[in-house]
Amino acid sequence: MAAADDRQHERETSQSESFVEDLLTRTVGQWDGYIAEYQAERAARGRPITWYEQPGLDKGAFATLVAVHIRSASAVPEDPEAPRPWTWHAFALGDSCLFHLREGRLITSFPIADGDGFGITPQLLGSRNWDAELITDRASTATGELRADDELLLASDALAAWLLSHPEIASGGSGKQLGKLADLGEETFAEWVQSERDKSRMRNDDVALIRMRVKTEG
Repeated sequence: MAAADDRQHERETSQSESFVEDLLTRTVGQWDGYIAEYQAERAARGRPITWYEQPGLDKGAFATLVAVHIRSASAVPEDPEAPRPWTWHAFALGDSCLFHLREGRLITSFPIADGDGFGITPQLLGSRNWDAELITDRASTATGELRADDELLLASDALAAWLLSHPEIASGGSGKQLGKLADLGEETFAEWVQSERDKSRMRNDDVALIRMRVKTEG
């Protein structure tokens, strides 16, 4: 049994490292090109990068990260026509969160489960950090099974902290509020975020929300 567990751990570690290497290629690998375009655009507008801005560009950018991969399980040999369960596999660095909703209830909050889990020094992905092994070691992973009509929400840290500060959400009770936020149009959502910031109920930081809903075929 221990050998099987070790092999499973090795597979999961290998998959995480592969994900991180691909992530770094698509982010860190493009950072210098992005900065070059930004500098050219600033110069074209007659506002070249100043001496006091340059150190910040050289240092790079930092962000928390949550990502999810959804896939179906292999067919069961005894019944290849049977419906295949879908699963989600999540990767997180820092305190951006994934929320798994089912029938209006929050059944999983990853990697943080309640409002007390947010601090001031979360793990961050740096735009100049190529150390895939270090990032993999510091990241958290989780998995879960998906059913028809389940929802997955990905929320950046400021919004995740706001959501989990509400007891009815943190306890798994009223996941419907999460879905309602995702139903808001872009302009209305932005107005709601600004209103919560003005009331000092949400940290003034970038806010992003992505919603995925499982649909049956047919």
